[in-house]
Amino acid sequence: MSFSEQPASEHWAALKFKGQRVADVWFKPEGDPLAVMFRIPQKSFRLPGIGPRLTLENLLKAVDVAPAEVESWQYGETSHAGMSGASPELTDALPQPPQDTSHLEVYVRLQGPEAVAHQESWQVDPATAKWQDLEARWKAILGLEASMDTVRISMESLRIELESSLRKALTADEKLNALSSDLVQLSKAKNRIHYALPKANEFIHRAVWALGTPERKKLDEFFKEHTGPDLPIAQMDEVLEQLENLQKDRQVLSGHGTSVYQECKSIAADVQGALRILQSNAVANANRKRGKTRSGDKAF
Repeated sequence: MSFSEQPASEHWAALKFKGQRVADVWFKPEGDPLAVMFRIPQKSFRLPGIGPRLTLENLLKAVDVAPAEVESWQYGETSHAGMSGASPELTDALPQPPQDTSHLEVYVRLQGPEAVAHQESWQVDPATAKWQDLEARWKAILGLEASMDTVRISMESLRIELESSLRKALTADEKLNALSSDLVQLSKAKNRIHYALPKANEFIHRAVWALGTPERKKLDEFFKEHTGPDLPIAQMDEVLEQLENLQKDRQVLSGHGTSVYQECKSIAADVQGALRILQSNAVANANRKRGKTRSGDKAF
């Protein structure tokens, strides 16, 4: 059954992989004859072997929609152009929704019959399509690197904060008025710093090193030297393979950096929270002592 013949949904229909429900689909939401919506529960992204398969291309295949029919798609505030099926993001794994969100909803807009007919009658030159793919991949890599560098800069500031917290000693008043349970909490938080700092240092080193590898420099020179499909298809295929490998590497490194940064940020918050409690106890006890002294003076 073609998509145009597909009736509008009245409820979510399950999409299964190896007998396991991993997503839902809704055809023609709100009566839109050129739309389809997918809903992927949070738990599907954590299923072994499922997360990397949750690509828009695979979801479309499950409902017999060709990627070339996609005009655009959106999840959250992120939008992508279909590029007549040439967009490299079609094969990328969809992002896991925030922890406080139960599902990732993907709204797909399809091209109208006129656009599809025009596309069929005017075929894109294979070399041009290949070059567009290369450019899209390279732009995606540059975007990942920019995001990765932002995390690196934030990580460097956080590392300085953690190192400072590790060296910070308690004042005499804080030690005198500290509860043993508060000291234990501070000690635990500081111990976590010892495990987190090597991870932070490793990511910072890898993020800097990644931008200067020979493979990365070679690709940078390639796109500065070439601005169009003036190369043999075989050579562009070779570059495409290099880009795919580099993009996967950047995705892994960027995800790792974000995870380490969140861990370090949590530790820093725990340390500062423990210190605030100790400082508060010291001030409160000092105020109590001053109050008793003034009261004693009046009585005398």
